[in-house]
Amino acid sequence: MSDKPITENKNSQVENSKLQLAKIAKQRGLDALLHKEKAASTWSQRAKVRTTVELATQQKNLESIFYFAAQKTSEQDVGSEPDADWLTEFLHLASNTQVKSMQMLWADILSQELATPGSFSVKALRTLKLMTQREAMWFQTACELSSSVGGETNNKILTGVARPASNLGLVRAKLDKISLGQHRMPYHHVLQLTDLGLVFDKELEIRPSSHHDTPLIHGQAHYALKPRYKGARLLYHRFTPIGDELAKLITTQPIASYQEHLEQLLHNYFELH
Repeated sequence: MSDKPITENKNSQVENSKLQLAKIAKQRGLDALLHKEKAASTWSQRAKVRTTVELATQQKNLESIFYFAAQKTSEQDVGSEPDADWLTEFLHLASNTQVKSMQMLWADILSQELATPGSFSVKALRTLKLMTQREAMWFQTACELSSSVGGETNNKILTGVARPASNLGLVRAKLDKISLGQHRMPYHHVLQLTDLGLVFDKELEIRPSSHHDTPLIHGQAHYALKPRYKGARLLYHRFTPIGDELAKLITTQPIASYQEHLEQLLHNYFELH
C-alpha cells in the first residue's frame, strides 16, 4: 500500500480516483487502513459501526419507499395484507435501493400488491433488485416500443414483416425489418434485457389470419390487420412473464418515430381497418 497521503488534485485522474475511493471507504466505515495513523478502534468495533450505518441506510430507504407508496394509495381503495413471506422478501430486496426513481418502482409494487395481492411474484422482485437505473430506463424504452397482438395480453416489440414467395413465383420472398437502434433500443440493450430475463432471447413470429381481422394495439392506436399477401408474418421480441409483470409499473408514451415507422410497415403488407 502506498504511504502517499490522499490529497485533492483535480488535474489528476488517478488522484481523483483515490479521493473517490477514500470517500466511499469513509462512508462505509472501511477507511481505517487508508490513513498513516493506526486506528484507535478494533476491527470488531469498526464492524459494529459499519453495521449500524448500513442498517440506518436500509431503514431510511424503506421509509422512503413506504412514503412514496402512501402517495399512491387512498382511503377509498380496498386493501388486503400481502402474503407474509412475500412481504419479508420485499423488505429484504428493497432495503438497499437508494436511487429515488428505483424507490418509486418499489413503491408502485407495494401499492399494487396491497390493492391486488399476487400481482407481483417473488421472481419479479428479484429481477427488479438486479436492475440498475440505466437498465430500468432501457426496459422503459422497451415498454414504449411494445404492442399487443391478436387480443393477447403479453407485450411484443414488433421488429418487421416476413413475406413468403408466391406459389407461382410472381411475388418474391421479402424480409422487411425495423431497426430498433434508430428508436432508442440498440441490440445490446435487447441482449441485456434478455440476460435479466425480461425478454425472450429468440425473435418470434405470428401469422395474422387472412379470414378475419387481427387486432393490434400500440399505445393508444388500435389497428385491425388483414394480410395483403398470403402467409405474411409479423416478427417480434416477446416479453417474458416477468417482463410482463414489471411492465405494469411503467407509464408509457409511444415513441413517435417508431410508431410512424410501424404504421408504414403495416400498411405495406396489411389492410388496416
